[in-house]
Amino acid sequence: MDIGIQSITIILISGILSYISNLFLLKFTHNYNILNKFKGRNFEQTKIPRLGGITIIISIVISLIIIRCLSGKAFTVIDKNVSYTLLFIAGLIILLLGIYDDLLGAKAFKKFFFQIIAAVIVYFGGFKIAGISIPFIGTKSLGFQLLSFILTIIWIVGITNAVNILDGLDGLAVGVSFFAALSLGVLAFLSNQYFIVIIIAALLGSMIGFYPFNFPKAKMYLGDSGSLLIGFLLASLSMIRIHRKGSLAIALMIPIIILLLPILETLVTIARRIYRKKSIFQGDTDHFHYRFLKKGFSETKTTICLTFISFLFSLIGILFEYVQTRIRLLLFVLIFLICFFLLHYLEYINLRSREKA
Repeated sequence: MDIGIQSITIILISGILSYISNLFLLKFTHNYNILNKFKGRNFEQTKIPRLGGITIIISIVISLIIIRCLSGKAFTVIDKNVSYTLLFIAGLIILLLGIYDDLLGAKAFKKFFFQIIAAVIVYFGGFKIAGISIPFIGTKSLGFQLLSFILTIIWIVGITNAVNILDGLDGLAVGVSFFAALSLGVLAFLSNQYFIVIIIAALLGSMIGFYPFNFPKAKMYLGDSGSLLIGFLLASLSMIRIHRKGSLAIALMIPIIILLLPILETLVTIARRIYRKKSIFQGDTDHFHYRFLKKGFSETKTTICLTFISFLFSLIGILFEYVQTRIRLLLFVLIFLICFFLLHYLEYINLRSREKA
């Protein structure tokens, strides 16, 4: 079976499985009153379940098993330098952590502890930052393994929580993650990393099947079980050494660009809380989506706007890998302008005074 057809097939299978499992989960949670018990958002409804991660993992795993039975081609080109078994184990830890947090609530320390455990597992499974990209110079190998270990843990935990932060508005985290995953899938396809393509296709299908339940007004929330799991998978898969016909390994710069919206949101959140002398772990209602809402945007328009910005970053990330250095410079300028005008429009940057919102 051709890899293109195989990818489309697994997207369809995963999407159908996700949609059906969400129907069952929706009915189950309402029958047993397993509904949202938290009111962290001023527009959050309490009669909506927040266990979307369960349907995400179900659709991914079952669709991978089905495609393995239909055609094993992609499974014959598995990168021997990484362990997908350890990736699954670590992902399961993240999922269980998210479910626990969704049902009972977990303190920040406990969440970070288990996220670090999962990150350590995938590091020893071969998912690691082996080199750093320096713009216009190239990729430099990290000979010092401790530095590689620390950077990998920071990357995985950071991206995992960055996607979690975005899950404050119906459909937002899924929309942003979809384009990020799609971009990583395109890069993997163009560099013949077919097994990565298959995993990402399963992830894409699971999000497509979930989206009708999550788009405003949502019937189902991702919850921490879903947002943490998706963020963790994006962080882990983005570190795979993607090659293009034997060329230099894909730079870390590219996944940073692709995931720039959640990264920017996280950095602004940390800076804002430090500036206000608050704990960086203390939640607030001053994220990007909240500021769009305060400016009069509806939930739907806010989701569409931020998802479109994520789409632009994802497109730039793909182009960045295949264009010449001069074009990359222009892309950097474009990225800077998008970030600047976004922060200025949301009044994180005030050109009329030195005060920051």
